[in-house]
Amino acid sequence: MSYTKKTYLYALNSILPLFCGLFIYLTKRDDTLVAHLLSSLRSLMPVIDYPAPIHNFAADFLWTYSMFFCLRLTLGDDLCGKYNSFVFLLTAIVAVVIECLQLTKVFPGTFDFLDIVIELVAAVAALLISNMIERRNKYHEKD
Repeated sequence: MSYTKKTYLYALNSILPLFCGLFIYLTKRDDTLVAHLLSSLRSLMPVIDYPAPIHNFAADFLWTYSMFFCLRLTLGDDLCGKYNSFVFLLTAIVAVVIECLQLTKVFPGTFDFLDIVIELVAAVAALLISNMIERRNKYHEKD
């Protein structure tokens, strides 16, 4: 796997979850900050009654997962690669801080402890997938 293919995989893991999370926010029944900011786009979208796990947690999961890969791309191989745990910790800290800021009403949204759990699970999933990509890249470099 070339460096470019690995970069494309990281970019895909950054962009696709963002769009999926945005789609959920724009199509769910609740009025959210994102839906309000993009109200003209939301008016073109169908309203979907999602099952509770998707309605309550999917967008947070997807956006935290995306944040991991976005940070991984931004920091590059010098700070990452075999140091993916650094990116994991940074992602986890940012996700928890943003969720906790919702308690102070400085950051819009509703604080939920389960959101923190879901965001940490997303960061772990991203770390595992990133490690698989790294191993595959090292395997293909040997060829």
